[in-house]
Amino acid sequence: MLEQKVIPIKVCIVNDSNLMRKYLTDVISIDEIDVVSTAIDGKDALSKISAKTPDVILLDLEMPRMDGLTFIENMVNSGTLIPTIIVSSFSQNGSKLVLDALENGAVDFVAIPQDMKEKDKLREALITKIEIAHKSDPIQLIQEKINSLKPKTKPTPRTDTSERVIVIGSSTGGPGTVQTVLNGIPTDVDAGILLVQHMPKGFTKQFAERLSNNTGFFVKEAEEGDIIKNGQVLIAPGDFHMSVLQNRKVHLDSSEKRFGVRPSVNMTMISASEVYGSNLVGVVLTGMGHDGGFGMKSIKKRGGHTIVQNKETCVIFGMPKAVIDLDAADHILPLSDIPSKITEEVKKLVR
Repeated sequence: MLEQKVIPIKVCIVNDSNLMRKYLTDVISIDEIDVVSTAIDGKDALSKISAKTPDVILLDLEMPRMDGLTFIENMVNSGTLIPTIIVSSFSQNGSKLVLDALENGAVDFVAIPQDMKEKDKLREALITKIEIAHKSDPIQLIQEKINSLKPKTKPTPRTDTSERVIVIGSSTGGPGTVQTVLNGIPTDVDAGILLVQHMPKGFTKQFAERLSNNTGFFVKEAEEGDIIKNGQVLIAPGDFHMSVLQNRKVHLDSSEKRFGVRPSVNMTMISASEVYGSNLVGVVLTGMGHDGGFGMKSIKKRGGHTIVQNKETCVIFGMPKAVIDLDAADHILPLSDIPSKITEEVKKLVR
């Protein structure tokens, strides 16, 4: 019996540094990935991808003639939607640019390590994310950008400790999706909101500020001992698990990764279910992997309500599928219907 030939994923590398283009080519050179073209900036990349369309683009942000953000905008405006991963060195200001890129249509991002000898670590991250990006639906990213641009008037932060809680978990494709969901939930909701978005350290604080400015909710990166309050969103900090204590406060720790991630959606959901019981709504949105599956099972077991995003509107259907496979999803819904369903389920919770 003849072995089926593996068709490699075609990649285009866009970076103004000749050294970096060669370095990245070397890093991802395996049988399953083929670097079909490289470009010196966004303008060069637009002509290259029109001649030879890649499956995935690795894109730098700061480049002459046309930067990465402008390239994404031009690519989207031309009707070309190629899954794009930002690959760059990130500073504090750089994290804002990365979030801009994710909002504009990039699928994910990878930081180039300061020590370029860490090839194995970078190779593992890039190859995994290239494979994920190749399976993604970039059209959903653009739709999420349209849906999420509905800023509200920011309310005065509330002080009442919540007796009900909404726990939201997301990963690849999550930033725009989360903003869409929060924009559809009334800011006077009688529940606290805990958000676990798979992001590295240094990005979740910027993400919290952005959501706080664009959704009308008071959103903050969680700190040790923060009280869960009605109408407030606490985001698990990058590289920290966030769990819920019996006194309705959050606890942060850097214990081992779960399913290869930290923060873990499972850890937040399981601990929240133990404290809030049936007064909990669990939500799993777009993302790769299995994180959140067992957490949602725990919520359902204790009488809580569970909602997952459907395949058709996900950028990546991994995490919602894991919940469905465990028979832990009460509702499987398109993104547009999730905010109203969350609001409806919160109103049903015990008073």
